[in-house]
Amino acid sequence: MDARFVPTRAYAPTTVSAFARAEFYTPFFAALLTLLMSACDGPMSGNDSRQQGSDSLDAEKGKDKLNHYDFLQGSFLATGHVLDLAIDGSGFFILKNETRHAYFRRPADFNQDADGYLHLGNEKSRLQGIPLASAKNPYPQINLDSLPFTAVGLADLADIRWPFQDLAPPRASTQVKLARNLDSDAMGKGSILYSQSILHHAGPVDIAIGLRNAGGEPLGIQVGDVLTLSASNGAATRTAMVTIGTETSLGNFAAAVTAFLRSDEVAAGAGTTVDVISAADSDPLRGALCVYGNTAPILNFQVTSNRPISGPLVTRAFAVQMEIPAGTLRLAVATAPLRAPASLSDPLSELYDASGNGLGLESGDQISISGSIGGNPASNVTPLTYVAGPGGTTLGALLAKIKENFKLADRDGTIQNYLSVSVDAPGSDDNIPDGSILIRGQPETASAIRDVAIRATDANNTRPAPTCFNTDMNMTTLRDATDLGIARLALDVFDETGKTHSLWMRFIPTNTPGQWLWEAGLDGLERVLKGARGKLSFGADGSVSGFTTDGGGTRLEFDPMNGAGQVSLDLHAGGPGDFTGMTLFRSETTAAFYFQDGFAAGQLVSISIDENGIISGLYSNGKSRALFQIPLAAFPNPKGLQQAGANTFLETPESGKPVMSAGFRKDRTLIRTKTLEYLSEAEFAGICVIYPDCKAAP
Repeated sequence: MDARFVPTRAYAPTTVSAFARAEFYTPFFAALLTLLMSACDGPMSGNDSRQQGSDSLDAEKGKDKLNHYDFLQGSFLATGHVLDLAIDGSGFFILKNETRHAYFRRPADFNQDADGYLHLGNEKSRLQGIPLASAKNPYPQINLDSLPFTAVGLADLADIRWPFQDLAPPRASTQVKLARNLDSDAMGKGSILYSQSILHHAGPVDIAIGLRNAGGEPLGIQVGDVLTLSASNGAATRTAMVTIGTETSLGNFAAAVTAFLRSDEVAAGAGTTVDVISAADSDPLRGALCVYGNTAPILNFQVTSNRPISGPLVTRAFAVQMEIPAGTLRLAVATAPLRAPASLSDPLSELYDASGNGLGLESGDQISISGSIGGNPASNVTPLTYVAGPGGTTLGALLAKIKENFKLADRDGTIQNYLSVSVDAPGSDDNIPDGSILIRGQPETASAIRDVAIRATDANNTRPAPTCFNTDMNMTTLRDATDLGIARLALDVFDETGKTHSLWMRFIPTNTPGQWLWEAGLDGLERVLKGARGKLSFGADGSVSGFTTDGGGTRLEFDPMNGAGQVSLDLHAGGPGDFTGMTLFRSETTAAFYFQDGFAAGQLVSISIDENGIISGLYSNGKSRALFQIPLAAFPNPKGLQQAGANTFLETPESGKPVMSAGFRKDRTLIRTKTLEYLSEAEFAGICVIYPDCKAAP
């Protein structure tokens, strides 16, 4: 015999008479039993059970005789039909007829009528459920931990209906979560250009960290370096230490050497002096240190540095003869001349190029300046006529001409407030040669300074020629101008009617580190009422430290101008330690994300039933609504249930009152969708003699 199945094994009798076995089953007996059982037809369609005798109503004698079924768990057969439901565990589905009388059944190969109600053949007896979605709560949030609904009774149940043409209602947006990284380097920048170093003779006020040798090579002295002075008095070598600070000058160093040589350890005499040679002393030796006035010989004087790279340069720069005899006169013993970055007051005639060479200028030479601003030729000024000598053209005059040519403000417009045209300070750590002419333009590409040329012509075409000056004035672009990095974020929000509104936000960096301005608007006819702009601040870790609107708070309100009510949005940009919202890191990433909680109306697309019996609808707006939950009924004494036809049962005093269960996981009971319970071939043969509506196995 082919395997066949009936709705459930749970309804197998505890005993099966011999004539009911498969070997005695014939169509004749089936027809006979159908005729005999027709008189016992219950409220459901089908003739598949017999009523019990009246003696079964005796609570003491008959409570176990109202039915003969063990209600055991059957095996499962996948059918692929969403309305085939099997109970994995104990319990009964609940149905009600048009008089709202309740019936209980385990098999659940449900059908659907034209109105979407679920039944088992009799359209007037419908599957019952707990309504979840309602007009007041169209999108209920189901917390499985709160199940079962212990307060639910039979009277609270409603007919489960497939809402074929159901429309999920829209929801107005109330919150927007902003998520985007803003580039910490997005502030608009100005051009930075620089020449090669321009040097002058070192003097007492020049700081040690800017000193160079006569060839223009930096000595490499840095703040914190320790220079060791050593000398011999004929008996032993003595030493002293000089620690370099940010303001330690060449004059300070000369004074320290003087004190060392006069000390009791060296004992060169109280008149021993070390100072810087000036132009009035000797032009060839200008910028060198000289040692003189000692009454005792000084032997093996030397300066060394604890910095390995600069050590040899320092030693050579301050080297003198091995023996400085007693009674040495000024200028008799001197180091090689030293150089340092030029200052604005220096005459050009006294300056050197980056290699320590004279600039080659002579009176009458014409120094011209040209270039472009924002792609347009600069308003070129008349050439600067060079005048030699102490009262002649200064470096400051050349810088003023550059500033005038490019129409630059005094300062560069940044929070650092740099001078627009300056000489790079000695010892600066900015990747710019100390002593170079430094030009800083205003932010934005409209103010970009390019193609700068500073050239001197030879007035008489004879030596000297300004070759070194022209070479030294070749400009290097450290940074080109950039525009303000304004970031934009666009998103859709919804009003109460489900209409979409395109909201945009712009984020604008300010001169204050970590602080941005923002503004918002809508693309249509909508009117922003409040919260159209504000400030956004970031902490040192790159997360948001503050987000406010100009009116206070974080809400943006607008009138949709289409008859819908005012929309009030809570703009959430994150907070300290939150890196899922707005962030501020050095990155040009433009990817932006956002979340908003509104949506348009949606039409029902599909239905699903989960293991907890929750019937959910998926809608065209992408939302899911929990519509019903299928409860199960449990009885204190299932054998006390009275058969009512079509494998349904009625509550009796012997069965006890049903207890509603809607927390299947907690009860270790699940609903299997697209599944039915099935019997073995032997069980099928015996049961189908008694139940003539058995189905053929698929």
